Amino acid sequence: MILISVEIEKSGIKKEKDVILEDWNGNKSMEVLLNLLLYVTIIIEYLSFYYTIFGKRRSDKKYRRNIIMIVINIASVLCIIYVNRLDVTFLLALIASIANVTGVYHLLWLESINLFFIAFPLLTILESVIEYIFLCFISVNTNIISIVYTALVIALLWIYFFLLGRKLERNAFVLKPKMNIIISFPLFIITAMLSFFTYSLAEVLNTKPGILGLGLVMVGGGIIFVAFLLMIYSFNVQQKYFLENEMLEKYSVQQKKHFEVLLAKEQKTRQFRHDIIAELIQMKNYSEKKDYYGLERYIADTLKEINLISKYDYDVGNETVNVILNYYLLPVKNKSKIEVKGYVPDNLIISDRDMGIIASNLIVNAIEAVEKVNDLEKYISFTIKTGKIYTYIIEKNSCNSEENLCGNNFETTKEDKKNHGFGLKNIKNIVQKYNGEFLYKKEENQFYAEIRIKNNRLSNK
Repeated sequence: MILISVEIEKSGIKKEKDVILEDWNGNKSMEVLLNLLLYVTIIIEYLSFYYTIFGKRRSDKKYRRNIIMIVINIASVLCIIYVNRLDVTFLLALIASIANVTGVYHLLWLESINLFFIAFPLLTILESVIEYIFLCFISVNTNIISIVYTALVIALLWIYFFLLGRKLERNAFVLKPKMNIIISFPLFIITAMLSFFTYSLAEVLNTKPGILGLGLVMVGGGIIFVAFLLMIYSFNVQQKYFLENEMLEKYSVQQKKHFEVLLAKEQKTRQFRHDIIAELIQMKNYSEKKDYYGLERYIADTLKEINLISKYDYDVGNETVNVILNYYLLPVKNKSKIEVKGYVPDNLIISDRDMGIIASNLIVNAIEAVEKVNDLEKYISFTIKTGKIYTYIIEKNSCNSEENLCGNNFETTKEDKKNHGFGLKNIKNIVQKYNGEFLYKKEENQFYAEIRIKNNRLSNK
């Protein structure tokens, strides 16, 4: 009997251990699934923030960054399954978010990280507000709360975008890299303070002062979130106004030069009209003398003079571009090899003002770069053409190998660095205005710039 009872007890203990082990395995599997779901929602959250707030859009081209993105995602998922810890999931999700926005929106790694310094604290503030609202009323698994408030943040971002965000310019909340770093410091400090206060108040959540304090912190967090976005937007509006004024001044100078060229042509035309009677009398004289060889030579000289008045050395069909090309390239045509190709009509979707700024900045930058070249062939190539869908502008020129491309700005060796460098930035701003693409690079001793703008722009969003 004793042996039998011992057998029964051992059997019971074994079954109980099996049940506990099954429950533990089931709970572990559920935690892994929740961590993976949280990982995905955080990535979607950052993709949504970059789209709705920073105005980034998906690129249809395939790049090497996509491969890196896939590798990071696979490695992160395997690590989450193996480690199965919430803090590790958060860390991997943040790293993967940077990789995903870089790959999906075709950004430079430096640009993605720079924007992340603004996105992370702002999203943390917004998440904290929503999270502690849940903690006041609901007590559930931490993973589930994290997933729910992250999903709510995603929903709020898209509600904002469809109600207001798509009416604003894409880069309304995008600051320059240096300004980004300056703004991110106070943002991180405020985020840390809010986290500390909410954590401290959570300990006394059941008391009236605790609930009141937590409510004030949540309201303050919401106000800080909105206030920072408004501050960034206001700063960008002022910068845009400053740049537009600067471009307007440059355009006024270009317009003045344009009218000076037209005035010179008009002066030559008046002179020709004044001398036309004498020209006809001379032709009649050749005819009466039957000196047809002299008459032919005289007519050829007259036609040559007419051509000088009516035609440009560089003619691409567009009056604005013609004036820019001839004004800047004629003085250097004997010093460098100049090649101008293509044709575009005057009635482009790009305004004359914007086209003048684009063409003049490209040509001026090219001339400045070519003037610094010593041992290499000096050349400038300008091509402009329009197709059924796009208008293309391609500019190539020789340059010194010492000049480098750094991020999105072309470095200059000019002493006046404060004013110089606006050329390519102005081009970029105008191209963005028409939802176009502006690509430029330096390969060995050649600078290459390409602009592509749709002929039928439906929207600038």
